[in-house]
Amino acid sequence: MNTHLQKIKESLRSLAQILKVLIIRFYKIGTGETKLTRDFIFLFASWFSLLIFFSFFILAEQNPFRLLVPFQLYSYPSLDHREPVVIYISNGEGEQIPIHRKVLKQEETSAFIYQLVGEVGSPPYFDSVEALAKDGKLFSPKKLLDIRFALKQTWIVEKGDKLIIDWNVSILQDVMEKYRLPRTKSDEADADAEEENPNAPVDTITYYTGGTETGPKEPEEVLNKRRILAMEATIRALNASLFENFKNLSTIEHKFSGEANAVYHWETLSPLATRPK
Repeated sequence: MNTHLQKIKESLRSLAQILKVLIIRFYKIGTGETKLTRDFIFLFASWFSLLIFFSFFILAEQNPFRLLVPFQLYSYPSLDHREPVVIYISNGEGEQIPIHRKVLKQEETSAFIYQLVGEVGSPPYFDSVEALAKDGKLFSPKKLLDIRFALKQTWIVEKGDKLIIDWNVSILQDVMEKYRLPRTKSDEADADAEEENPNAPVDTITYYTGGTETGPKEPEEVLNKRRILAMEATIRALNASLFENFKNLSTIEHKFSGEANAVYHWETLSPLATRPK
């Protein structure tokens, strides 16, 4: 222990002696007693430049020794491996527009179809592109039903012209029962008209849907109508998205646990869809 302390004291003495010599030398240079030599000017400029060089790296919180490693001065650009796909979004009232989204596209057909179903049921991004329709009018996209977990199996038959999608009926019914459906413009207009009537019952004004256990609810008939409209809008957007991304498809057939009968007996949407001309 004493040996280490002695070595430290000797090092400090030698460092103090060096500092003392430097201070005396700078003092003589400053007072003109000693003339500057080229060697001193070169060494002073070199060490001062080195100090400034490392100071910049310290202030930038960077490692200066990165310069010694090839191709490490500039970071590599972040490569985006996503590919743009066309997804149709809906306003919940039968109108839909195509938009582009980037996804990590799956090579397998069934996996890619699952991705498209998930994108259709994802919340709209509400950017400038998704808020404008083709004719330049404002477009108010609505959240559609997320039915990707109800997807059981898909087949492409008839030499790639027809796509068959089988859905799990129980999961579809669960989604339709619990999903909180957004109001459409027609619903808001009806609500405003009802609010003008002071004698209107509360449950026709206040907005409650499935999944809510407290508070007044709308009549079951109204809720079923909304569920059907929401499912129809979702299927329409999904069909349009599939036709757009699979150019060889001419027909899409939806089955429900192997049956052709639709859930809730859709009145305006057929389980069989053909490519629009």
